[in-house]
Amino acid sequence: MTERVVRPAWSPAEPGSIEALQVVYKVAERCNINCTYCYYFNMGEETAFDRPSLASGDVTEALARWIAQGCEELRIPCAKIAFHGGEPTLIGVRRFGEACRRLREIIEPVASVLLSIQTNGTLLDDQWIAAFAEHGVAVGVSIDGPQAVNDRFRLDRHGRSSFGRTEDAIRRLVAAHGPGTPLPSTVSVMHGDNDYREVYRYLRALGVRDMTFLLPDRNADDVEFISSGAAKQYGSCLSDLFHAWFSEDNTDVHIRFVDQMLDHFRPDVAPGQAFRRPRKENQVVIARSDGTVAIDDTFIPALGWYSGTPVCSTGDTSLREFLAEPVFLEVEETFNTLPGGCAGCRWRQVCRGGDLENRFSKRNGFDNPSVYCDAYKVMYQYVCDELVRNGYPGELITAKFGNA
Repeated sequence: MTERVVRPAWSPAEPGSIEALQVVYKVAERCNINCTYCYYFNMGEETAFDRPSLASGDVTEALARWIAQGCEELRIPCAKIAFHGGEPTLIGVRRFGEACRRLREIIEPVASVLLSIQTNGTLLDDQWIAAFAEHGVAVGVSIDGPQAVNDRFRLDRHGRSSFGRTEDAIRRLVAAHGPGTPLPSTVSVMHGDNDYREVYRYLRALGVRDMTFLLPDRNADDVEFISSGAAKQYGSCLSDLFHAWFSEDNTDVHIRFVDQMLDHFRPDVAPGQAFRRPRKENQVVIARSDGTVAIDDTFIPALGWYSGTPVCSTGDTSLREFLAEPVFLEVEETFNTLPGGCAGCRWRQVCRGGDLENRFSKRNGFDNPSVYCDAYKVMYQYVCDELVRNGYPGELITAKFGNA
């Protein structure tokens, strides 16, 4: 039996329904390194190679006008535009600066604009650092940890380490930090054999304060992974990250999954309440180098489903028309429906079955517990134990989540 979150009626195509539009702009559909775990190039979805390697100025101009029209029509107050790829710095610093200027000039009369870039850092130099400062661009750098950790998967196309250039980029960005120039954030893909207390200490020693750790992309057809019990090791890794963060006791340091998880432990928040919002906090749209738009491509691990989702052109489909595609309500409905296998779990109101792509199977669609179900159980129990040891009321945990 499935369980649904009680949530006010919502439609992404109705004015006033979205707090922020996040456009992930694939300005480069190629990459200069070859991360073996990359969902974009190495998970069977190969249409990127059919699109231009770099987005043109005309595509950027059309995208900016499409976003501005959509934000005005749907009364969206904020547009978050993330330069992405592939490797977005392949576009070159001059064209990047031109894109930033046009996006701001066209969109800011109707909505605030937040610009960011997610990069492997290997091409960054002082010109790039200056461009980020000039255009107010927040920078995220992909790095998995110290060199031995990073070299496990993040090699260039000749099998050589990309670590030195990436670490140097982070050091440059940290050194450039000042008023109006935020510290870089990092994104790390996890592996069960890594020591995440060490990884945390390494990133903090670089000066990083905002970190995101991602579980590797898998879906529920990965029977071998599920049956092996390997997910529990990832639970230990997540627990180690929480321990390192909690032990440092620095409120200026943020780990995304920790921030999201601890929302559920606030005394004034009922179980599952963090998921019940009348407006969509962050509606993701993917903009591609050929002028088309698509749904969130982090769903690519659910390729059997993702490959059938709509792709539209900014030239003939408005943002409102695109968001009226049934797939957006399908995603929302799926997110708000607990998989049948999760009904008796004490943590169901915290994880809601996990990320959708990790729930997908060819047989059951998204009606499966996450392949990382055991990882979450290990982590949540560890967090509860740590909180209680440090004075959090045990009876409140029982009231929220039941007994172990």
